[in-house]
Amino acid sequence: MSCNILKKSIKHLKGLSLYKACLFNTELNIYSYEDLLFFYPKKYIHLSILKSISELSNKKNNNLVEILGEITSVEEKYFKNKEGKILIARLEDKTGFIELIWFKKTNFFKKKIKNITFIVSGKIRWFQKKIQIIHPNIKKFKHSKYYSKCSISPIYSIPEKLIKKGISNFFFKNLLKNLIKELKEDTNIVEDFFFQKFIEKKLIPRKKALIQIHIPESLDNLLQAQYSLKFEELFLLKLFFLSKKNIVYTYPFKKLGKNFHNFYNHFLPFTLTEEQKKVIKEIWEDLKKPIQMNRLLQGEVGCGKTIIAMLSMLITLDNGFQSCLMAPTEVLAIQHYYSIKKLFSKIGIKIGLLTSSTSNSMRKYIYNEILTGKISILIGTHSLIQKKVQFKRLGLAVIDEQQRFGVEQREKIYNNNKNHPHILIMTATPIPRTLAKVIYHDLNISVIKELPFGRKPINTMHFYNKDKDKAFKIIKNQILKGRQAYIIYPTVKSSNRYKNLVKGYKEIKEKFKNLKNKIGILYGKMKSEEKNIQINRFLRGDTKIMIATTVIEVGVDIPNASVILIENADFFGLSQLHQLRGRVGRGIHKSYCILITDDKKINVKSSLRIKKICETNKGLEIAKEDLNLRGSGDLIGTKQSGKDYLHIVNFIKDYKLIKKVFPIAINFFQKNPNFFQKNPNFFQKNNTYKKYYYSKWKKIIN
Repeated sequence: MSCNILKKSIKHLKGLSLYKACLFNTELNIYSYEDLLFFYPKKYIHLSILKSISELSNKKNNNLVEILGEITSVEEKYFKNKEGKILIARLEDKTGFIELIWFKKTNFFKKKIKNITFIVSGKIRWFQKKIQIIHPNIKKFKHSKYYSKCSISPIYSIPEKLIKKGISNFFFKNLLKNLIKELKEDTNIVEDFFFQKFIEKKLIPRKKALIQIHIPESLDNLLQAQYSLKFEELFLLKLFFLSKKNIVYTYPFKKLGKNFHNFYNHFLPFTLTEEQKKVIKEIWEDLKKPIQMNRLLQGEVGCGKTIIAMLSMLITLDNGFQSCLMAPTEVLAIQHYYSIKKLFSKIGIKIGLLTSSTSNSMRKYIYNEILTGKISILIGTHSLIQKKVQFKRLGLAVIDEQQRFGVEQREKIYNNNKNHPHILIMTATPIPRTLAKVIYHDLNISVIKELPFGRKPINTMHFYNKDKDKAFKIIKNQILKGRQAYIIYPTVKSSNRYKNLVKGYKEIKEKFKNLKNKIGILYGKMKSEEKNIQINRFLRGDTKIMIATTVIEVGVDIPNASVILIENADFFGLSQLHQLRGRVGRGIHKSYCILITDDKKINVKSSLRIKKICETNKGLEIAKEDLNLRGSGDLIGTKQSGKDYLHIVNFIKDYKLIKKVFPIAINFFQKNPNFFQKNPNFFQKNNTYKKYYYSKWKKIIN
């Protein structure tokens, strides 16, 4: 058989019509046998015993089960606004019944499932004392031999458009069977790498791995295939990074001078925690090197990240360089400016502030002062990335709340200057792309886990709209105790699906009539003067309830605020919910975060997000879950989330394997230092996976 079988067009594959082959081209970017072979299953169903429905009574939410039963009734229910509907099917066996739920493709399943016996698999959930499976996998039951003791069924990610055209998961599996049948006839069609022995002896041959990943003969074979393909992908990825890595050289900061020692010994407002001391040592070790520091400082809201940044700025100043701090909002930039200026005034450091509200005359003055080096520290917003902002010697760029900036915005701040400054990024919840870079060892991380003395964990709770009065009762009780509250809305005005701030403001004024003029309002498009008036009223305590959008997500620090209510919480992502929650719990009082959703509109993914945010207050754990849900994005490009460039590796689930593989790849690279000089086109020519690795990974570097 021709050795180019993998390059054959899929239109030649048995079971695929010319029309469906065209759909594969346009919708899945699958053109050849090779493309189809590398379209891995997204998950598997593999259970050894069919369960009876009565056995499910002791199962917990999210337990994966597989059962045999007959669909005895099908019912459609419309949402209150009639914008969508839900399909509910009753599945029975001799021992009981469960409900099967579909929110999508309801018409398709309504025709397909009535009065038929199925093998149904999926994760169960308990709802109103009933057992349900949301969007189950179903297959018709033919006879008792249909189900073997080791039934492992791959599940592929198929777009809805293809499903409507009859391209089901069953169809996909048959295509792969036909393809692999042809591949088995050729013994040399998928060659192993020449360094396979160096990687690890227990890896199975690549051809076997590719077959078993689609048609596993046993659970052991599947696990071996997954391990081998993941190991190989990570090994090649690390080699690729090592071959393309550019080291950015900059000035080393070798001394701790008078500014640092004077401030640390005499004017530090509080004693550093042990973790803060550890982090400043890590940063100091980086700054001493002639290689650009690229470090993420992760810590919960209020853990003391800013004081670490200030100490880093003092090290920079003592070595003859300037620093800048870029904040995502004017509110936060102004807050940083006044707090840092107050602390540094005692040691005579000149600090500047540059935002969109800075007057033209003041701008010209600041441009000149930083160009001549008279301003040691410049604090600002996006205004810092303008080409007119030229430092004399920029040595450190601090990016606060980095998830609020685009990738290009963050990079401009240090690309506009002749020097390559050291980079310190601060956040409570890293965006998926940032966390992925940490995992890839492209970004170092320092973590502050401790909260300041006296801080209490925030109590996060979830209510549906029908129980909102319970939430209002909590707010009223807190206000009676002298505390203050935030109420957050996703939009200011227009929204068909979500409650907006204008309508919400009227509702709150009606619910809290006794507060009269003590209810404030704050949103992004207000003038700066109006924003400052509202924030200052809240800070003084004149405003008891602040109605706002996410403009308060960062930079609003009111220690007396003890409760935040977030309307339509399912609108927000995990990281944003965590940032909003961080507006309370900043003082010594017990604090509450209340999430409100509509039980008729919330979907499964949103429910999982709400569940996660209620379970943990840890920003790094939330960020990992966000990475798992949203994807890592383009690691060196500009996408901050979405599909990444790996085919089978999962950043979070495979983290232990990443830690194992990367040192092996580094060891190989060190033992073969001239490998890429001798094989300059390795990732282009010598790799069978050229299209699946090199063509995508080169985008990461370029």
